[in-house]
Amino acid sequence: MILTDKLIICVAPCGSFLTKEANPAIPITPAEIAEEVYRSWNEGASIAHIHARNSEGKATTNPEVFREIGRLVRAKGCDIVLEYSSSPGREATSKVEDGLQVLDAGPEMSSVDIGIIVFMRDGKEQITLWTRSFCEKLTRAMVDKAVKPEFEVYGIGGLVEANYLIESIPNLTKPFWFDLPLGMQRTAQNVTPYSPKNMLHLVEALPQESMFMALGVGALETATVLQSMLLGGHVRVGFEDNYYYRKGVLAKSNAELVARAARIGEELGRTVAKPDEVRTMLNLVSRKK
Repeated sequence: MILTDKLIICVAPCGSFLTKEANPAIPITPAEIAEEVYRSWNEGASIAHIHARNSEGKATTNPEVFREIGRLVRAKGCDIVLEYSSSPGREATSKVEDGLQVLDAGPEMSSVDIGIIVFMRDGKEQITLWTRSFCEKLTRAMVDKAVKPEFEVYGIGGLVEANYLIESIPNLTKPFWFDLPLGMQRTAQNVTPYSPKNMLHLVEALPQESMFMALGVGALETATVLQSMLLGGHVRVGFEDNYYYRKGVLAKSNAELVARAARIGEELGRTVAKPDEVRTMLNLVSRKK
């Protein structure tokens, strides 16, 4: 694993299913999402992990919506690294393969979720087939379009699959970038609960030429952020993962959560990385304009 004193903070401003009923500050429209990204950038976020919503507020993989969000972010003079989620939308006809569409919007990075995950939402079970063949197809498409993959793994099995992709697909740029989501067990199956031992186990199993960030869901966010920093990793915060600032107190904005992560990092001697530093650290093809 590659260690660095620089700290990458990723903000995930809205996710794919939360609404303003959970927290009125959750952004839905392109303008709202862009504003939350801009505020978070001002507090130290260098990557924005973005889900788009359609006119009905449902998650979509429509590249036109992603392009509009990106345009609005750049119009604010914000040079944050744009990462578009390849997770399927919540429209009636949505399917996993729709995730390929987001690459047409020209992100610098995009997510490769790995594994068969069962999400439990609105009393229903949703089986998401992030299979080996699909992940390989998606990753190859990213290589062709010079988009940096973020391997999002939910456990040791996901790391096994990510290693398969790394060994099978030529021209993947190093370092390999991993996201370790922890604590999703209340709303999903085949995931890893957060504990210090569980995170350490995953980090120790990462490929040698890799870097990682971790995220913790809900009340687990701050503990996860702290441990990830102590292990030399990086962090993701934002309303997609947690919309409270502390127990019983809703966060006012994504920027509030980013600012806390930045303060913790600075207290631990980690210098918050700026977007162009991240582009160098992760070997990205810049698309700032």
